[in-house]
Amino acid sequence: MVNFPALQTIAMVGLSDKKERPSYQVAKYLRAQGYRVIPVNPALKELFGEKAYPELQAIPPEIKIDVVDIFRRSEEVLPIAQQAIARKVHLLWLQEGVISESAVALAEQAGLTVVMNRCMKKEYAAWLLQEQKNIYDVIIVGSGPAGLTAALYSARSGLKTALFEGQTPGGQAATTELLENYPGFDKAVSGPDLMIRFLTQALHFGATLITEEVVQAKLQGPMKVLTTMANNSYFARSVIIATGARSKPLGVKGEETFHGRGLSYCATCDGAFFKDRKVVVVGGGDSAVEEAIYLTKFASQVTIIHRRDRLRASKILQERAKANPKIQFIWDSVIEEIAGDQQVEKVLIKNVKTGEKGCYPCDGLFVYIGHAPSLDFLGGAIELSVDGYITTNSNLATNISGVFACGDVRNTPLRQVATAVGDGAIAAMAVEKYLSYQE
Repeated sequence: MVNFPALQTIAMVGLSDKKERPSYQVAKYLRAQGYRVIPVNPALKELFGEKAYPELQAIPPEIKIDVVDIFRRSEEVLPIAQQAIARKVHLLWLQEGVISESAVALAEQAGLTVVMNRCMKKEYAAWLLQEQKNIYDVIIVGSGPAGLTAALYSARSGLKTALFEGQTPGGQAATTELLENYPGFDKAVSGPDLMIRFLTQALHFGATLITEEVVQAKLQGPMKVLTTMANNSYFARSVIIATGARSKPLGVKGEETFHGRGLSYCATCDGAFFKDRKVVVVGGGDSAVEEAIYLTKFASQVTIIHRRDRLRASKILQERAKANPKIQFIWDSVIEEIAGDQQVEKVLIKNVKTGEKGCYPCDGLFVYIGHAPSLDFLGGAIELSVDGYITTNSNLATNISGVFACGDVRNTPLRQVATAVGDGAIAAMAVEKYLSYQE
């Protein structure tokens, strides 16, 4: 069986510039599907914007050829097959009516996959029909505010859209109790409620929600392939990566042991478990201070431990935290170990200026020291910035054709719900424009 999504470049031997010829029609169709078709015909100089070559050997070696598709008389096939073997192509295709058992035997002996006496256009169309339910115009990986917005705009534009949820819709925004700076609300809005609205709107316009985790992505070529943990494969003509960023771990002794046993990275998720308890929050940015304030609804005391002598959070959050009688601070300090019996009971801390070490008793620990992009499923295919985020251009396109990125996962100067929404809209419109060029 031919693995069409693995193919990218087709050298078409005998391609004619006459529109009524089968070779022209096949080439035109395959180009519309996103494939690069290189003309091989000594009578042509150029076709479809591609330079034509007199023979297969004349194609520069830096052009990687996946398929050699032959529109020549059967008796002319053998030397073409020999050239295809020399170019180390994956697939030798003999169109309908082109038959050469000797060429087939030679190519197969050399390790090539061979298709004989069949039309590539018909076979690809049949494959599309067979896999139709799993083929989308765009697949969006990640269902935070950026991914949900991209799904809304893509579906509303008439694109067949799939949205991979992964774990929970809304991403980090869905774990934030209240959002005060999202435009359009004169009073704070619930993060989970707002994200449910986003999702409902995207589904209303026809986006398909798939509650599976993507574990592998093959993004090169005109047809992208995404494989999920359930071992299902989904195909797309374009992909938007909107997987956001996950909380960075402290990387200290006891962290893995006590994760879920008093150690948390989400106050909204776990704060209610610490009613009338003493908890520690690590960090000094907006997230750390927001969650510390939130935790005062439950905990009897919240201690913020920060490695510097001042917070990095916005001024209004700092003022609220310092005015809250339940919140206290330990400055210039880091946690070196988390300890306890069955649950967190204390943290061992060190003053980074004096070197003094101490033990601080607590019932829970919440960590907010930053985030790292969630990109494990990409396998290193996408170009990243020095700090590990996806690099994009102004249209949010990545270094791979047909692949875009939006939201916290990309290299952006600000990571907020409002900027994620803008990113999602830009990425969706860029996809629509990209797909229109493929038609």
